Amino acid sequence: MENEVKPTWRLAWGLWWRMFLISLGVSALFWLIMFLVATPWAFWR
Repeated sequence: MENEVKPTWRLAWGLWWRMFLISLGVSALFWLIMFLVATPWAFWR
């Protein structure tokens, strides 16, 4: 197999960075939704 992907540090760093950015985006979206839900609820009470 000539087209085998070799696990290099560059590949590992790229994968880590991509996973970090995806998890950061998901958590930011979660907190944005929580903020948009909790703000009107706090003012209407």
